[in-house]
Amino acid sequence: MRIISFLFFLLVLVSCESKRELVRTKGLKNISSKRIIKKHNATSFVANTLDSKLKVSYSVKNKGKSTRVNLKVTLRILKDSIIWIKGSKLINVFRAKITPSSFSYYSPINKRYFKGDFSLLEKMLGTKVTFKQLQNLLIGESILDLTKAKYLSEVSEGLYKLIPKDQSDLYKLSLFFNPVNFSLNKQLLNSFKDSKILQIQYGNYQKIKEQLIPKKIVIKALENKDNFTVVGIEFKSLVLNEQISIPFRIPSGYKLIKF
Repeated sequence: MRIISFLFFLLVLVSCESKRELVRTKGLKNISSKRIIKKHNATSFVANTLDSKLKVSYSVKNKGKSTRVNLKVTLRILKDSIIWIKGSKLINVFRAKITPSSFSYYSPINKRYFKGDFSLLEKMLGTKVTFKQLQNLLIGESILDLTKAKYLSEVSEGLYKLIPKDQSDLYKLSLFFNPVNFSLNKQLLNSFKDSKILQIQYGNYQKIKEQLIPKKIVIKALENKDNFTVVGIEFKSLVLNEQISIPFRIPSGYKLIKF
C-alpha cells in the first residue's frame, strides 16, 4: 500500500506507545455520516500558527532486531504553508522544512541533505501525497478530505466509525470519532495487497484558545509481528497564533541523499 509506504518514509526522516484513551459510553446510538462530519469539521484547526515542543520516540522491529530512538523535537506550522521540524538529542540531529511544493531535510551529524518536491515522492511511492495530508496527521484531522466522498457510519468500540462507501482498490480506510466532542480518535488503513496496517491514534485532547489539539499521537506501521514501526509523539508545550521563525539553510559541503 503506497500511502502507508509514504508515511513509513516520513517516519524514518523525522524519527511511546501511549495508553489508549477510552471513551466510555453506554447505549451510544448511530447517527448519520453527514452529522458526524459536520460536527467534526466544527472542531477543525483554524489557528494560523502552531509552535510546540515534542517528545518523540521512534521504535523499529525488523526481523527480530529492535531499535529505539528518543528525540526532543520542535514543531512549527504556518497553516497550509510551512511545516518546520527540528530534532535534537544533546546536539542538533536534523532539520526539515516542508511546503506544499517542496520537501527539504538536512542532518549535521552525517552532513547529508535531501531537497526535492512532492512530485519526486509521488514518483518514488506511486501514489499522490500532499502537504495537507501531513499537516492533518500532525493536528488530529483526517488525512483524506471528508467532503469529497460518501461514508457509511456505525458505532464501534464506543466510538463513531466512518467507512467510505467506495473504498480504494489498494487499502481500506476507517475513521473513528469521539462521540462527545467529535475529535478524531483513530485513523486506520489496511492494505489489501500485502496486509500492511497503518494506525494513527490520537489522545488526551487539550483545548487551547478554543482549539482542540491532541496531546498524544501514536503512529503504528505494521507489516507483521516481526516487522513494525511505532512513533510516539507527546506535546510538552504548545502555543497558537504567535509569531514564529522558520530558520532553514542547508550548509555548504553537505552531500545530497539520492533515492
